[in-house]
Amino acid sequence: MTHSCKVDRGAAFVLLLLLELASAASLPAQLPRVAQNVADVVVPVDLPVGRSYPIETTSPVSKASVANPEVADVVVIGERDIVINALKPGETDVILWEVGAPRKHYRISVHSSADRQQIIIAVRFAEVRRDLLRTIGLSGLYRDADVRAGSGVFRNDAAINNTTGAVTLPAASGYGTVLSDFGTTKFLALLDAEEQKGDARILAQPNLMAANNEEASFLAGGELPIPVAQASGTGGTPLVTILWREFGIRLSFTGEIISDSLIKLKIKPEVSSLDYGNAITLEGFQIPALRTRRVESTVDVRRDQSLILSGLLDDERQKVRTGVPLLSSIPILGTLFSSTRWQNSETELVVVVTPVVIDPLSPRPQDVLQFAPDSSTPAAELLRPHDVPAKPDSSSRSQRP
Repeated sequence: MTHSCKVDRGAAFVLLLLLELASAASLPAQLPRVAQNVADVVVPVDLPVGRSYPIETTSPVSKASVANPEVADVVVIGERDIVINALKPGETDVILWEVGAPRKHYRISVHSSADRQQIIIAVRFAEVRRDLLRTIGLSGLYRDADVRAGSGVFRNDAAINNTTGAVTLPAASGYGTVLSDFGTTKFLALLDAEEQKGDARILAQPNLMAANNEEASFLAGGELPIPVAQASGTGGTPLVTILWREFGIRLSFTGEIISDSLIKLKIKPEVSSLDYGNAITLEGFQIPALRTRRVESTVDVRRDQSLILSGLLDDERQKVRTGVPLLSSIPILGTLFSSTRWQNSETELVVVVTPVVIDPLSPRPQDVLQFAPDSSTPAAELLRPHDVPAKPDSSSRSQRP
């Protein structure tokens, strides 16, 4: 009896051990079946650094998990409100568990605001001309039985009718005129005055494109050759080399994308022209001076908003006096034989800059040059694959009777 009892306990122990091993072996095989039954759809989310992505669920959120908290974090605002904050460039996964609903899986891609982006600036150079042309002329006539002296309009008798004595002013006279004989038949004077003003004009309107933190430049003008004398060569003849100096309308800029709404611009517009009034002569070469208006600034500007640089004034005032030789130089009486012309040329340079950020992989339609397709028959034959038979032309089909 004792021996049979030991045999039964050993068999029961072996049977129990086999059952535990079988259950342990079958456990890993069941895990994939459970995972396959759960619908796990990954939702991609693309965010720049420093931005947030709000999520509103239909059921209360019980748990949230972030694979890499350094790339993005999850903030629970309420039972159904979740906010994902982008911290630094990289990728991570965010998984949310809802009560009574399948879990949600988000693939978060965080990138810098300057990745794969370029800057286009639209520049408008406008010159607001404030030209003031002021003309003041004085014409005089003295005539008696023996002497006739006239200037300006009255340098001859074409303006005076010999029969009636009426005075006919020419069409080229000033805008305002004053005619007087001063109560005598021997003296006649005419004063004419006119003033003209200018307006604005567009000098250039380039569009420049550059990558982030790269420089772009623009020049509409020319290059001035400047001779430079070097050391004497063979026979004591000085050597002359030529240096080239650019002039005209220039612009250089460097853009940096700070965020998805702010751009840092280092911009340097310049307008220069040749000044022969201050030219110098060197070894028989006349070298004109350069009149330059330039400004350099570093500013922060929002995307698609314009920045205006103004205040670059250029003021010139000239006085031109014309008259009868010698007589126009007589004190006091010389004004009767001359006219004075004042010209005040004042211009202001206005530069309007509008930065735009684009993705080179998906440019705007206005930044892509559209080519019209060639519909001619030779070009169509070259583009058509050789294995595809050409479509017969309707004009070459045989007509049935």
